[in-house]
Amino acid sequence: MNIPKPLITKEHGSWPVLFVPMIVSTCVTQRFTIDVLFVALSVACVVLSYPSLQIILRHWFVQSQGDEKLRPAIFWASVFLFMACVLSLPLLAKGFWLLLPIGGIGALFSILNVAVTSTFRKTAGSDLLAVLGLTLGSPAVYYVAMGRIDMTAVSVWFLNFLFFGCGIFYVHMKMRATGLKRSDLTMFEKLSIGKLNIAYHLVVLIVVFLLTWMHYTPQLVFAAFVPMAIHAFTGTVTLTRRIRFRSLGFVLLGQSIVFSLLMILAKWS
Repeated sequence: MNIPKPLITKEHGSWPVLFVPMIVSTCVTQRFTIDVLFVALSVACVVLSYPSLQIILRHWFVQSQGDEKLRPAIFWASVFLFMACVLSLPLLAKGFWLLLPIGGIGALFSILNVAVTSTFRKTAGSDLLAVLGLTLGSPAVYYVAMGRIDMTAVSVWFLNFLFFGCGIFYVHMKMRATGLKRSDLTMFEKLSIGKLNIAYHLVVLIVVFLLTWMHYTPQLVFAAFVPMAIHAFTGTVTLTRRIRFRSLGFVLLGQSIVFSLLMILAKWS
């Protein structure tokens, strides 16, 4: 039997969304243990199974995907999910039972994402569902490291979700601009295309400022969102239909690194 080629997601931006929250949570707890490694690898295996599961779910509920796509999908979904289970068993044996509802919530968001993208076109809303699922690695790592889910765990997860949501609205703004026939846009057109991008970043800045002001999060956390917000606002003002997605990917990766470093350097209680 020939082993089929692995089905790996083509959305390379999903990897920072997966790993940055887990790295930040690990550094916030300052407890890098074998259990943390197990849960991180388990989450990664589940994410690796997602492209295959997407094909299977669409085959079951939307339309036939054909044997050429279905058989490799079943094979790799089985392999990755088996590995995730093997890595999770030692954690469950130690009593980390909250991993099950965390995983269940992540699975729910993934199924909703498949349902939305199969019924409608890919939207910022569907991508936010994916981010909700991917960032749940953050509370999972925190829970295994600290043995509990507390306000810090929720705050770190929520802030990661807000941050990566920023990238979603920025990219979708850029994608809308590429569909235009003219390269020279008026300021009104730029603001019209980028209104959701601007609105989301303003709401995020207000929410993070309030969390900082009420001492729910360290002061440095607000600074972690400033570079992305500046990039979003200037990107809207200078918007054109020409875009280099490769360069944009590197810029967003750099923003993720800055965000994670400032989150890690913040003094969490």
